[in-house]
Amino acid sequence: MRVHVDPDIARAETLPAEAFTSREFLDLELRTIFASSWLLVPLRSAAELRIDPRSLTELLKRRGARAPVAMLDRPLFLQRDMKGVLRCLPNVCTHAWHSLIEGAGREKMIVCPQHGRQFTADGKFASQPGFKEIPPRDCDHLRTFPVEPWRELLFACLGAPAMRLDAMMSEVNATVAQLAVDEWRREAHPAEVREVAGNWKQHAWNYMDKFHVAFIHKAPGGLADAIELAGYRTELHRWSSLQWAYAKDPDHGFDPTHVPSRFGEGKKRVFALWWFVWPNLTLNFYPWGLSVNVYGPVPGKPDRTLFHWYHFVADWKKYARRNETWLSESVDAEDIDAIGQVRRGAASGYADRGRFAPGEEAGPHWFHRLVAEGVAQEKIG
Repeated sequence: MRVHVDPDIARAETLPAEAFTSREFLDLELRTIFASSWLLVPLRSAAELRIDPRSLTELLKRRGARAPVAMLDRPLFLQRDMKGVLRCLPNVCTHAWHSLIEGAGREKMIVCPQHGRQFTADGKFASQPGFKEIPPRDCDHLRTFPVEPWRELLFACLGAPAMRLDAMMSEVNATVAQLAVDEWRREAHPAEVREVAGNWKQHAWNYMDKFHVAFIHKAPGGLADAIELAGYRTELHRWSSLQWAYAKDPDHGFDPTHVPSRFGEGKKRVFALWWFVWPNLTLNFYPWGLSVNVYGPVPGKPDRTLFHWYHFVADWKKYARRNETWLSESVDAEDIDAIGQVRRGAASGYADRGRFAPGEEAGPHWFHRLVAEGVAQEKIG
């Protein structure tokens, strides 16, 4: 499969349709892109929050605290060791593969419930019945994966990260420095995690595509009617991109004191700051707060995506109007429907590679180039 994407957008063609339908290509992405990128650690579910309202970062503040998580269908857990270091470890015993942690808690030792193998809080093998006189080997210890915080969110990498997290988030930080993001409160809602149609790249591509706004989210009453579409802008960085537009009604935009001065233009107000962070995260800042999306690949299912959608509220009155004014649910529904149709088209075999409109699709071209770069870490057969 040829996946090269020409750096000249006028000559470039998209990734081939097979890249969106092939299980082998998805496996390749998991071994390359998703093994070298910082990935958002899933937030605690609404059911978990009803039992204990603390966020994951709050839950893990004390030494010995731990909580199980799953990323890319892999069992993991986060552990604050006895020196205060936060670690990401496999939730798999190195003796016979039983799960180690069943729920959030706090202990000095990690003990496997199947055969009693014990590990210290930093993942080192300590003891096990039947192994008293046998010296430990490297394979007895738990692997440690990088994990770092960004504000109230946690990121982990399931391999060696290709970039520093702080470098990856630097441009995002610059645009939200005047927002009290750390004070915003999580609001759980019913559609937070669901499996939807379409390859994860189709969702990311759609997000990066300003071209579709006038058609999929058309006026009257759609997103195209709520923003000044002619002034829609896309800013591309190494590992992130920003899309933004002015609100047609200034009352629906940001207070100008809450965004950098470069967004100021007379009485115009920014409708939203839509950030895409490689490879599959979006941070959508609105006057009401933050909408976080993750387009998670589903191992073994190239035509499905595990969609995470989290809300953090800055202004509760505006949040109550998020569907009326900022069209949150209607945009989501329209995108999901469109991607379902794209999925069928990609699988049809009737169109292998498309082209990019040079003046409109710089964002999608940037994304396709990053995918091609990412999988090139491993030779493609």
